[in-house]
Amino acid sequence: MPWHAIVFRSFCTLIAVALFAVASAPGASQETPTRSDALDAIAAYAPRAMQEQGTPGLSVAITDRNATLRIITLGDANRDTQTPVTPQTRFPIGSITKSMTALALLELHDAGRLNLNAPAREYLPWFSIQTLGGPILVHELLSHTAGTPDDFSPEVGYTYDILALRTAKTLFAPGTSWSYSNDGYATAGAILARLDGRSWADAVRARVLQPLGMSASSDVFTPEEMASAAIGYQFRDNDRPPSQQPPLVASPPLDFVAPAGSVLSTPEDMAKYMRFYLNGGMASDGRRLISAAAFAAMTRPDRLKNGEPAGSPGAVLAEAPSFYRQYGYGLSIFNDGGDHLVGHTGGISGYTACMQVNLTRGFGAIAFANLVEAPLHPCAIVLYAMRVLRAQSLGEPLPSPPPARDPARVGRANEYAGTYTATNGASLHVVVAGDRIYIVNAAKRIEIYPRGRDLFWADDPEFAIFLLAFGRDRDGKVVEINYGPRWYGGERYRGPRTFAYPPSWNALAGRYENTYLGEPAITRVVIVKNRLTLDGTDSLTPLSDGSFALGDSVVRFDAYAGNQPQRLSIDAMHLYRVELP
Repeated sequence: MPWHAIVFRSFCTLIAVALFAVASAPGASQETPTRSDALDAIAAYAPRAMQEQGTPGLSVAITDRNATLRIITLGDANRDTQTPVTPQTRFPIGSITKSMTALALLELHDAGRLNLNAPAREYLPWFSIQTLGGPILVHELLSHTAGTPDDFSPEVGYTYDILALRTAKTLFAPGTSWSYSNDGYATAGAILARLDGRSWADAVRARVLQPLGMSASSDVFTPEEMASAAIGYQFRDNDRPPSQQPPLVASPPLDFVAPAGSVLSTPEDMAKYMRFYLNGGMASDGRRLISAAAFAAMTRPDRLKNGEPAGSPGAVLAEAPSFYRQYGYGLSIFNDGGDHLVGHTGGISGYTACMQVNLTRGFGAIAFANLVEAPLHPCAIVLYAMRVLRAQSLGEPLPSPPPARDPARVGRANEYAGTYTATNGASLHVVVAGDRIYIVNAAKRIEIYPRGRDLFWADDPEFAIFLLAFGRDRDGKVVEINYGPRWYGGERYRGPRTFAYPPSWNALAGRYENTYLGEPAITRVVIVKNRLTLDGTDSLTPLSDGSFALGDSVVRFDAYAGNQPQRLSIDAMHLYRVELP
């Protein structure tokens, strides 16, 4: 859809939302809101949610325990042909697939064929990884508490990715912490396939999709299965941070089989899936797929060895920070005012999804978008839907939609103001107007937009390749900026202004890239002060063997032509030097 068309639709939607807000303002009506009122409020907000995410199309399903309440479809499944999204349009659900893998394994657990507390190697003898503690248990794979890396080797074949873990080590002693891991779910899927005697895809189809009547869903990506799916879109300029309105291109087609994320579905089918949870683990025909005890274990937080609930200590998704604070088996667990909720998000090569289900009050919502995973999921419409449906179930006034997102607003903007000077005498002036920040460079005044803590995108071609990264001193004061390799010290900066580093690092600098699962992975190695970095923001710490640490990952340079490496490896993910800026 052309951007001007989205803007026009958004303008019309804002008028509709405003009229709805007036109609439902205190004093406008004393009537208790009906379920229909709630569904209309959600539908009125949906176009703005789509516009703010920037996705070409959006599909939403809302259900209660008994039936689908509303399906909302907006925008284009194919922008080139202007084919609209319909209720029959398929979307990949990404990592929501993980809950289906977990569900199938719990069926085997109920049948006495799987011990959740057994080592994974008991069922998958060829599985190998260096652990920083005891063996990895099956339930730890399902709750992301095993310590396996996330995407150690993100190749097309998930079995190869598991084999690649033979050269990896866990991030922590299994069962002592939490870290999201696609590799962990690949391993769980391989266990499912071995115990079931069928491929992972066939096992999930037979144990989950067919019993729940999800006949419009598929467990894999193939050209035939993707023919009825929306076209996925990614950023055209994928070698740089996306702009405010980034141009999009269609994601390339791919074959994909993955226990962590290869299911395709429709809104109606996913409504059936949500009803499985709303009905305590039973299909629509009254058949129980897993026991009440297994259902309870799946939908409550798993426990670490110290007894604490499994889950992320910090926000995983900035747009939905409550996701993944607690985690069961393939599901995020929530407590909303005493209500018990489960959910998950998903993203894969041009698509994103977001699901949440209120087990206490009996309703759920899922949204699909045909836009690349980074940086957004379509969670805004789901979270608003859940707030509205909860208020209606309590007989309370329906909440207003969230305020319009202001992408330029900066909290504590004054912290960044000042003049910053490079070693060659060039300077950048950072000025503040209210909660906005601008860079004055020569005669230009350039607005910058937050993209993370102390990271900003600048609305100017001169600053298109890297993010602007502000640095702080030990007292927390902003004292420096770098744009890729260009470094500027501020007026409060008290450190050295000349820097030494190993001369051999100069040969490491450059652009490296590859394509994984339909999306390019591109990074630029640049030197900032006396640090070797990826893209000027992620520092590489030298190790004794000549490699570098990048958080929990190891970065290596090899395949030298003369003194210049032609390959950069992050764990077992390989990127290759390209002679481009």
